[in-house]
Amino acid sequence: MRRALENLFALIVGVIIATFRALVHNLTLGPVPYGVIAGVVGSVAASVLIGSRLGRRGARFWFLLGWSVITLRASIFGNSDELLIMANGPGNAYLSLGFLLVLITIWARI
Repeated sequence: MRRALENLFALIVGVIIATFRALVHNLTLGPVPYGVIAGVVGSVAASVLIGSRLGRRGARFWFLLGWSVITLRASIFGNSDELLIMANGPGNAYLSLGFLLVLITIWARI
């Protein structure tokens, strides 16, 4: 029962982190994409903290699952053809770098 609650906690944290990062990823000040930097660093930090707090890779997998569901849904057209993560430079960087780095933290022994 405890493991199921830990998995659910990791999934919910992944959903929350992805929701906030999807809204912030497009913030740029001049040529520096602060939103992408904050999104990727925040996602990786949350994955590392979940893994170290709960002490197993399975929790990181559930975090990645929740993160991926929200992030991919935010990058697909909605009912009125709206997008939260657009197919521009910051959007593509957030999707690719965020997914790869969170995936790497699953296999890393951090």
